[in-house]
Amino acid sequence: MLSSRYLHLHEALGLGPMWLNQNAKIIHAAPQTAAAAAPVRPKAIAADTAQAVRTLSAGAHRARTAAIATAQTAKPAVRVPEAAPKTIAETPAKTEKAAHSDNLPRLDVTIRPSEIMVVSICPSTEDSLHGTLFSGDVGTLLDNILAAIGLKPEQAHKTAWVKTAPVFTALPDAEHIRSELAEMQNELTASQARAVLFLGKIFDSPDMIGLMNELCAERPHFVIPHPARLLMQPQLKAQAWQILKPLKQLLAKAV
Repeated sequence: MLSSRYLHLHEALGLGPMWLNQNAKIIHAAPQTAAAAAPVRPKAIAADTAQAVRTLSAGAHRARTAAIATAQTAKPAVRVPEAAPKTIAETPAKTEKAAHSDNLPRLDVTIRPSEIMVVSICPSTEDSLHGTLFSGDVGTLLDNILAAIGLKPEQAHKTAWVKTAPVFTALPDAEHIRSELAEMQNELTASQARAVLFLGKIFDSPDMIGLMNELCAERPHFVIPHPARLLMQPQLKAQAWQILKPLKQLLAKAV
């Protein structure tokens, strides 16, 4: 069997007549339908699109045009990570105890009539923990000093200017010291002490000299190194004794 399209192609190429077997059968191509044969024209597509657009209302057409333009020009939104919420540190209210004593307990002192009042600037951390001023070897040396001037331990009112151990420092700040002056005046009055013995180099500072004068007024007062320092520097004991001798003489006098 031979397709008729092949015969037409043979003739179009100028190959002359084509000799075929007499038994050969020619199959004619099926005629194309008008719909299948008709090429699709671009103008027809454009016309159909225009016709579809014309069927839209004016408002819908404007909305469609705007949507297309937005889709073509809009950039994808960049997602910005949300900032983590700031943590606000809670600042507890500062009480006087927390601000000055590092939460150590305030030293309690018992006031009773005494010959002298012995004053340290503040309790040590060990004193605050034990609840006793001049604890351990420091207290033993202080009692020996009192004995050297003719006093028994119970004849001295032992106290601290500031009743709490300071925060992160060896000494309390000036403002705190000043704030305790009124209480010290009350203690001195209640103890009826004839003289005051201050322990520690801090009492030699100009600021403390002014406060000591304000506290003691007409009462005699004396300053020697703190017993804790005397334990570490025994050579200072001779100097301390020179200061203590006038105090001993004062106490030896009849009232």
